[in-house]
Amino acid sequence: MKTLKYLIPILAAVGLAACEMEREVYSEPPVDGYAKDAVGVNSLLMGAYGSMHDVLYYEWAMTELRSDNTRMRISGSNSSESKLIEQLDQNTLLSSHAWVDKYWTAAYHAIECANEVLASIGVVDDETLAAQYEGEARFLRALNYFNIVRLWGPAFKVTRKLTAAESRVMQRSSSAEIYNLVEEDLRAVVDNAMLPEASASADLGRVTMPAAKALLAKVCMTRYAAGDARYAEASGLLRDAIAAAGNPQSGRDLVPYDEVFSIRNEMNSEILFAVRYTAGNKGLGSPFGGLFGPLNNGGNVIIGSPKHYNYPSDDLLAAFKKNPDDKRIGVSFAENYWNATTGKQVSARYVTKFLSPVLTEYDGENDWPVIRLGDLLLLYAELTAELAGTPTDEAVKYLNMTRERAGIPAYALADFGSMTQFRTALREERRVELAFENQRWFDLQRWGVAVETVNDYLLVRENAFYAGYGYVTPIDEWQTMLPVPLSVININPDVAQNVGY
Repeated sequence: MKTLKYLIPILAAVGLAACEMEREVYSEPPVDGYAKDAVGVNSLLMGAYGSMHDVLYYEWAMTELRSDNTRMRISGSNSSESKLIEQLDQNTLLSSHAWVDKYWTAAYHAIECANEVLASIGVVDDETLAAQYEGEARFLRALNYFNIVRLWGPAFKVTRKLTAAESRVMQRSSSAEIYNLVEEDLRAVVDNAMLPEASASADLGRVTMPAAKALLAKVCMTRYAAGDARYAEASGLLRDAIAAAGNPQSGRDLVPYDEVFSIRNEMNSEILFAVRYTAGNKGLGSPFGGLFGPLNNGGNVIIGSPKHYNYPSDDLLAAFKKNPDDKRIGVSFAENYWNATTGKQVSARYVTKFLSPVLTEYDGENDWPVIRLGDLLLLYAELTAELAGTPTDEAVKYLNMTRERAGIPAYALADFGSMTQFRTALREERRVELAFENQRWFDLQRWGVAVETVNDYLLVRENAFYAGYGYVTPIDEWQTMLPVPLSVININPDVAQNVGY
């Protein structure tokens, strides 16, 4: 079997056609009985993996852009795309927002693809293979619902094919019900050991057991408070996932930061799960170099007409530059580039973490890490301290690993006289370690500080930029949730809209 990354082109025409549905929340069911055997189910599964490309295309805008990490490049533009970015940047959304609609549609499309796999498992005769396919589909469904419930709260719980008539009267399930589904899926995978511990080289990119444990740990730490036994359950899950990724004991044991994201070192030991891309005009290339690269760079950074979206904020740069020797700076973003024609440096700030040379616009090779070791090390440091109620040697050890890799000073336990001090350091470290990886907004929500952080950012820390608008206002708690798209309300007028919209 070829690597997942190269299986998709072969199977996409079959797999994606089977789960390609109208881009609405629900759809008429696809033809019954499409998958006749394990080969057919595997092709459906490849379509489910491929559906994550559409999800990720807009996920940065639902997460990083709404946080204090990135913003608009300039204020005052009247272009339609600039207005969409402005609304997300300032959390002043309308239910008609086109990108919110597209992300919602892509996420539910990915869920429907996973559901189609699960509905077809019965035709797979090999029990081990059937369990693996089921585990992969459950993971993908859980991942998308986990993002949906964190971005929208109550959502439509769709676990089977729905008729158009059903979709027009269905109502949103509570956040608790959606979280229950996420946990049920992931616990089924973990408790029944549905997935392999590691992928063979031919299967890199397919979900493994460590990735499922890591995702379940993130769900537990998001849904439950530190005093809850289900929060504590994340400790063992994280230890298992970290051990499977090499069980590092210091920063020296980690993949160098620049090699984590290199196209020459894809699916390295740092990566537990990534959405894979491949260049070569197959329709499967990464678009992010083109989306995030600097405007009018004349091909000196990347060819084509890059959009310069997801612009790194002044405040994030200040966070990085507290340690000027931080090795993550050059990997994560740039502040200028060399113009070979003029022989001069050009000042331009842009994200570099997902940028590599391309031969065709929006056709990059870079994979997008969804779950990686640096994230888990910092989660484990956080959880260990929260469970103890105080900073511990173990918590500081895991906090220091990413700092040691970055070449910046490590902390000592004596540096933390309180949990408040430890939390501040941990949260700052997560911000720079995971910058531009769509984690920041979810972290702010999980810590219960999204409103105060964004307001301080808009009105104080980044106000030199936002003052240019002349009308930036603080956000309220209801604005941390996205609106249910107007297209959904038009299909089913009785659907409850989120508060404030």
